[in-house]
Amino acid sequence: PLARRRLAQQRLPPAPGVSRGGRPARPASPFPPSLQLNHSEIACVVPAVWETCWFKVELSIPKAWAGQEVHFIWESDGEGMVWRDAQPVQGLTKEGEKTSYILTSSLKETEPHSLTLYVELACNGLFGAGKGSMIAPPDPDKRFTLSKAELAIFNRDVYELLVDLEILLDMAQLLGEENQRSFQALYTANQMVNLCDVTDPSTFPAARRLAAAIFSQKNGESQHTIHAMGHCHIDSAWLWPYEETIRKCARSWVTVVRLMECNPELTFVCSQAQQFEWVRCWYPGLYTQIQDYVAKGRFIPVGGTWVEMDGNLPSGESMVRQFLQGQRFFQQQFGRTCSEFWLPDTFGYSAQLPQLMRGCGIRRFLTQKLCWNLVNTFPHHTFFWEGIDGSRVLAHFPPGDSYGMHGRVEEMLKTVKNNKDKGRVNHSAVLFGFGDGGGGPTRKMLDRMKRMSDTDGLPRVQISTPDRLFSALEKESSQLCTWLGELFLELHNGTYTTQAQIKKGNRECERILHDVEVLSTLALAEGGKFQYPASELQRLWRLLLLNQFHDVLPGSCIQLVVEDALRYYAEIRRAGAQLQEEAVQSLCGELLQPKSESAESTLVLNTLPWDRTEVVSRTGPTGILFPFQLW
Repeated sequence: PLARRRLAQQRLPPAPGVSRGGRPARPASPFPPSLQLNHSEIACVVPAVWETCWFKVELSIPKAWAGQEVHFIWESDGEGMVWRDAQPVQGLTKEGEKTSYILTSSLKETEPHSLTLYVELACNGLFGAGKGSMIAPPDPDKRFTLSKAELAIFNRDVYELLVDLEILLDMAQLLGEENQRSFQALYTANQMVNLCDVTDPSTFPAARRLAAAIFSQKNGESQHTIHAMGHCHIDSAWLWPYEETIRKCARSWVTVVRLMECNPELTFVCSQAQQFEWVRCWYPGLYTQIQDYVAKGRFIPVGGTWVEMDGNLPSGESMVRQFLQGQRFFQQQFGRTCSEFWLPDTFGYSAQLPQLMRGCGIRRFLTQKLCWNLVNTFPHHTFFWEGIDGSRVLAHFPPGDSYGMHGRVEEMLKTVKNNKDKGRVNHSAVLFGFGDGGGGPTRKMLDRMKRMSDTDGLPRVQISTPDRLFSALEKESSQLCTWLGELFLELHNGTYTTQAQIKKGNRECERILHDVEVLSTLALAEGGKFQYPASELQRLWRLLLLNQFHDVLPGSCIQLVVEDALRYYAEIRRAGAQLQEEAVQSLCGELLQPKSESAESTLVLNTLPWDRTEVVSRTGPTGILFPFQLW
């Protein structure tokens, strides 16, 4: 609530000096070398949808604030990112509860009191730029407003006190009148309010000790354990184009890095090798920091695929390539592959997948999408999933039915109450952090769950990892049930017919890349000077795999994304045709040479692994059949 925020922050009027420079372009932009800046006022309206606006912010912190925690406060309708010393340092998204950048946790005399920041403002929100409802096409007339840019002292003691009270009040309301802990929580909260004097901060520590006493009362051994992991599901394209996703990744992940710096227990799971590759190319400084946290086991790559793809429409070969490209990337960049397939938000799951997963070194699977079923409630949250050939993987659906929780008491209780297998296993996952459009976890989410780590009356909440979760489930797996075959989602069935040109492009390009590989392999086997086009094939495969993302190939995306996808298919067709011609020339060049000046010939190649019987007809202008030779 606004009142609580005002209590925790002391603001400094007037606002810092802000200058603005526009750059009307969609692609992700590195730090600007130079801009023509115009002075801006707070409440200024910035450019149109998908444009970028840079703000230069000149700050001067009062010397009287020595010893205080100082924040730079920024609120706007668009998504922002703070740059300092030409490096991104903080994402700013009002919809994701990220509106401040910590300048210092305790201002020292030796620290600079005057500094310059840049804020890169994207003219879109967390969920794109739609008009009205969240899921809507972009509104070309939408404008974005900068409503706040100021310095503030952040009172950490008040903040901690408010989080204590929130947890106690939630316990009092949600545990029920018949539960003694509900009354204990309410009584403790009442004592704290009576003890606190908002004009006398010296009364706060005693109030906090009352809360600590109730939070420190331990659970029994049988209490359910929740494995909480920071998470930020970012759709590689959906209500925004691919280019904006690059910046969404940077905004979200740099914020996670800042959180990790001051919260050593935080873990964060992150899928989609393509998004790592984007950050590696566009934000190398940030990527280096991520690599360090991956090595420490805190920033955890999961999934093993290039993107979180659709689970039904791609061919079996394409699904194998998703794992091949994803696992190869993670091995090359981080020295490890993934053992968990992470696909929380696609529209159904083919019965082929367990077999393909096991063949690619994956033995665990996590999703939650089947909780969206329209009619039949899926009967399990933890089970073995068995594929067509008998391959099995251990599957877990977070029982809270979300991949973007906020660490609240209500969500922890729901996770246990909903769990349909809690008689068989005593462990569940909670994924916390804003998602879909990015954002990720916040400090408050983490602080809520710290208070629930082992508190009588609540599930035991641990900041954990996928490996710890699944290892615990494997130890308890002897009584788990087995689901055989497809995991069918009773929703979004129109995604299998929507945007037919995307479906057609996907299938044509799958065939083109198959044919190029077959012919190139044959040409290489023949010897000679032919060079197998490995790097170009990888580039084209990665374009195709990107377009198999679960909001692109199904067609559940805005028109800008459709245009991008069709452009990528055109590039695969163009480059694929060239590679095919080069392979054919190397393989069959002599056969293509005419026997005489007037002769013409047709070469027919069968690139499938079985014999084919087809009618091949080729006639000249006079209607005479051309001679032919089969290869």
